[in-house]
Amino acid sequence: MKFRMLLWYMARRMEMLARTHPEFIAKLHGRDFVIQIASASGAHRYFQVQRNRVTSRNTLHEKPDLGLHFANDAAGFRLLTNGDANSFMAAVQQQEVTVTGDYALLMWFMAIGKYLRPGRRRPPSDSGAAPTAG
Repeated sequence: MKFRMLLWYMARRMEMLARTHPEFIAKLHGRDFVIQIASASGAHRYFQVQRNRVTSRNTLHEKPDLGLHFANDAAGFRLLTNGDANSFMAAVQQQEVTVTGDYALLMWFMAIGKYLRPGRRRPPSDSGAAPTAG
């Protein structure tokens, strides 16, 4: 269940960033592709980048450009939330994840991982605030 929620969150976050975040928008510029993420447990979602927008569906795509297939939901959740490229590559060697398609897209996907983490709100600044009584 956590893996399905993670995929849903990633879809919403990417859709929002594609409209609001200049650096993320630059990463999308001029690219058209489909990345599909699935697990042997049955969770799946594809992300389509087209015309600088991201759309996502909770189904399998007929012909994804990059496919990530995890051995189970727990491995998928762990590897996608870890953010460490070395552990991801070790998981590929241990066959916890199977990568099919364009490996350049895998590098792109790993590079955007920093944008997918929840945004942290800045604490309110003290400038202009009334002094507090001590």
